[in-house]
Amino acid sequence: MDNSEQQLLSALRFGHEDALRQIFNRHYPLLLTDIYRLIPDKSTCEDLAQELFVDLWNKRESIDIHTSLRAYLRRAAVNKSLNYLKAQKRLQYEDAVELSGMADTTEQDEKIREEKEDLESKLHAAIDTLPEKCRVVFNLSRFEQLSHKEIAEKLSISVKTIENQITKAMKVLREALMQHGDLSPVVIWGIKWLMGT
Repeated sequence: MDNSEQQLLSALRFGHEDALRQIFNRHYPLLLTDIYRLIPDKSTCEDLAQELFVDLWNKRESIDIHTSLRAYLRRAAVNKSLNYLKAQKRLQYEDAVELSGMADTTEQDEKIREEKEDLESKLHAAIDTLPEKCRVVFNLSRFEQLSHKEIAEKLSISVKTIENQITKAMKVLREALMQHGDLSPVVIWGIKWLMGT
């Protein structure tokens, strides 16, 4: 768990509503996705996800998280979904046992997600160090999906300059990526879209 999460949890334990709001903003969309995999009903997903944050607030003084907040909330989301399905008598016991295993897979998933987030964070930091023109060109190409010609027109510079700036940016980002040779192949594959390779 990173320092920002620890600070948020500490503030939450002391009853700071702003900490709950920040946690909500960060994790609510992800929890909707977690719940939707089990209960494909938008209204129910929203209700259950909101209940998770009510539970988090009510348990704030005694909450004890050993992994990450995301892993904790995801497990809570899976369990709440299963309880909902059981209460609706839409889930047989055998199905519940099989589905509960989903919560146990979160640790490996979480490790991959954290590796990916860490790498993305470092890549974005590397992008921030690029000279302004280089950074703007790269962002328009990779994140706005504009062609070299479109970028050239927007910035009133030549296509050749665009190509040079992207080449320069790619060199910096590849160097940032090479510093993380210990990452799993899944993670490296997952972030390759960012570099367009």
